[in-house]
Amino acid sequence: MKFYTNNSFAQMQACFGGQIAPDYPYKLYIDVTQDCNLSCKMCRDKIEISGRTMPYDLFCRLIDETADYVRSYSLFNWGEPTILKDFRDRIGYVCSQKRTDCKVEISTNGMLLTDDLIAFLREHNVFVIVSFDGADKKTFEDIRRGANFDYICDRLKALSKEYSDVPIFDSPEIYTSIQRGNQKQLLDIARLAHSLGIRRMGYGLVTAPAGLAAEINDALRTEIEETAEFIDNNCMLNSLYPTKVGDYLWWGNKYSSMDNFMVDTDCYAPFVTASIAYNGNVFLCCNGGDLAGNVNDKSFREVWHSKRYNELREAVNSEKDMPCRCRNCAWFNR
Repeated sequence: MKFYTNNSFAQMQACFGGQIAPDYPYKLYIDVTQDCNLSCKMCRDKIEISGRTMPYDLFCRLIDETADYVRSYSLFNWGEPTILKDFRDRIGYVCSQKRTDCKVEISTNGMLLTDDLIAFLREHNVFVIVSFDGADKKTFEDIRRGANFDYICDRLKALSKEYSDVPIFDSPEIYTSIQRGNQKQLLDIARLAHSLGIRRMGYGLVTAPAGLAAEINDALRTEIEETAEFIDNNCMLNSLYPTKVGDYLWWGNKYSSMDNFMVDTDCYAPFVTASIAYNGNVFLCCNGGDLAGNVNDKSFREVWHSKRYNELREAVNSEKDMPCRCRNCAWFNR
């Protein structure tokens, strides 16, 4: 028996490097808006455009305070960033202030990726992740309600062409939310993405709502194993994949029973990353975790070093005090 320490959070961390100083996280999610032009099955029941957007001056203040230390800014979490009228201004500002070794990334549903916007993102070296949840029109549009499958495929082609001269590490990526409606299509999604010129793919398990969650069985594990093999064989980058599926852990190029390992499930995300919502609320990680404070009347550093934050850092690994969202977190094999 041996220790098993691989986890999905470490996969993400490998893409962005470590901290510059413990006074600030190495990765900061800034959820510039929670509005969205789609109503994807696993996210929301209807299209929501209600002005739930981070004020521009608060956004700039956060960048000014953290830019000397942060290695990765993710300008998204629960909303669609490209929906903002001042989206380009925000990208321009963070790119003008950040460290040279800092990566700026967005995750998008792709419906607003015009040729002009794609060229703008490439000019500013923004890393683009496109949500892509089906290998055919019916499956894709059933999950990504309000999206157009053919248009998104065209946008992936356009992205691939615009970013064709960058290393694979910086090239656009698709991310697939594995759920009951598409779990038998993961390999076909990878094949389609490759045919569109995409060189990076990530995927993870949907756990809520429970009715949409993937069925955990041998067929799902085989589908993931075959997808990973296809990605490797076609010189693509497999940036993110489930390290734990049911009672099996990823080992080498396949899943192996947890009975063979001592599994480290300790979470260290609250020490190295944070997520700030559109209204200034600061959460422990991109998965929510728990509320640590608010930056409307305090600096981020004050919240980061607060008593509340440090109490939560202890709680995430306490069986007695662990926040509800932490108990089944896939990022740390829970």
